[in-house]
Amino acid sequence: MPNRFTIKEHDALYKFIAARDGEYCIKCHTKPLPDKPLQIDHADNDRSNWDPENLHLACQTHNLEFRGMTVKEHMEQIQHYSASNERERARERGREGTNMVKDLVDYRNASPEMKANSYYEIQYRDWILTTVKVNGLITKEEALNSGSEVVGCSQLSASRYLAKLTSGVGVLKQFKDASGTVVISYK
Repeated sequence: MPNRFTIKEHDALYKFIAARDGEYCIKCHTKPLPDKPLQIDHADNDRSNWDPENLHLACQTHNLEFRGMTVKEHMEQIQHYSASNERERARERGREGTNMVKDLVDYRNASPEMKANSYYEIQYRDWILTTVKVNGLITKEEALNSGSEVVGCSQLSASRYLAKLTSGVGVLKQFKDASGTVVISYK
């Protein structure tokens, strides 16, 4: 691969990385500013290696800091920050796969149920994850009743969305508190 891309190729790659990881510095979470754009960082310090897994966004300060590290140190830092950022994204939005597929699939010709689900599930996920993040936990009854009311979906749909979020790969868990009430919190 070349060391330099055209502006169009660079912009497409930047957008891909931002969609995958979020548009902020992998280390300090600084967002880009008009006069301080983010840079594409190469985890292995090889500026000709454009493998997407090797690329991350970094502010100028941290990109320069990474360049001063050995490849091993750089890779360890990137792995640490990537894992930390992935956990934080999952806590805020749930697993990215669900959101990304719903963004990519064209539901215009789908059944009314599919169209409704493509809207309500994302809205419910955003609501419940924000609520649990702010409050620490929520009762399952409140999660189903308030969630369905706020979002506008049925309680059955809310229970299905919640079941996915509390599954083995979901980011939430349900358990009984001291009074025997089923509550939901982050894992």
